[in-house]
Amino acid sequence: MTGLERGFRRLLAAYPKEHRARHEEEMVAVLLASAEPGRRRPSLGDAYDVLRGGLAIRLRHAAAGRSQLYWRDALDIAALLAPLALFVIRIEGAAGYGEWVFRGEFNQNGLRLMGEAAVQALPYGLVVLFAWLNRRWAAIAFAAGYSVLSGWSTYRVEYEFAMWNAEGVLIKADPIDVSDIGMSMLPAGVCAVMLALAPSPGPGSVGTPRLLRWTAALVGLPVLGAMSFRWMGLPVAVAVVVVAGVVAWRSPVGRRVAVVLVPVAAMIGVGVLWQHDLPILVLLATLSAGVLGVVGVLARAGSVPPPAAGAEAEAEAGAGR
Repeated sequence: MTGLERGFRRLLAAYPKEHRARHEEEMVAVLLASAEPGRRRPSLGDAYDVLRGGLAIRLRHAAAGRSQLYWRDALDIAALLAPLALFVIRIEGAAGYGEWVFRGEFNQNGLRLMGEAAVQALPYGLVVLFAWLNRRWAAIAFAAGYSVLSGWSTYRVEYEFAMWNAEGVLIKADPIDVSDIGMSMLPAGVCAVMLALAPSPGPGSVGTPRLLRWTAALVGLPVLGAMSFRWMGLPVAVAVVVVAGVVAWRSPVGRRVAVVLVPVAAMIGVGVLWQHDLPILVLLATLSAGVLGVVGVLARAGSVPPPAAGAEAEAEAGAGR
């Protein structure tokens, strides 16, 4: 076996196993015949064509039949869970400041911080409510509006750090941190995109009673933990999410929900770690666009009827050329 043939066979791993079993030898023969004389390894163009063809077939198979319905259901549920998770993070923070009340150490600054956390939680709570009531466009508009408002608020806060003299002339100003503005806009913005992609945001196959029970646990237990010991809110929330994830992983829809929520989980993790620099923002935005773009295609591609068996085989064989 030549190095060129070995390289083509490695690239063909991009295709599903069943497809390779039927067409691998034919595709290798076509690729070798079309290669330039004397070439020892696949060219970039050939590699791109093979990988593109394999990915296209995998996406087509993933979007076909019942799998496409699973992705639709997963997108509907995730569009509801994403703002719910962001609501819980902020309401748990407000409860943590409220814990000072029980220790008699509450002060005016603590009251301000608790109020700010509660105000930041309220928009996400309303987005969840609109989505749950099947008011899709209201939820989208509210999430998008809150994203813009968050960016504007961060911009104003940073702008107010500038120093002015008595005549109102700017004498000193730090540059506006684009990463802070972007990070403040990204969570609500991603929620708006998920709601726009979801055919019908809501409990879906989970069912309203079951999702209400899990929501009560996800909201109530972290709040109680934070109000008992301020540091306990986050560990309790993580424990509830882990248990829910283990339960959900047993179903095909649950596994797909986990995939759709990857951008939100990444944003929450970055927020906890306080990593707000520009490369992290670009990475999160790219991750969000990639995951939601692929999921959106998988959820909607099944509306196009699949080709006939003979036409499909011919298209698959030609995809690797």
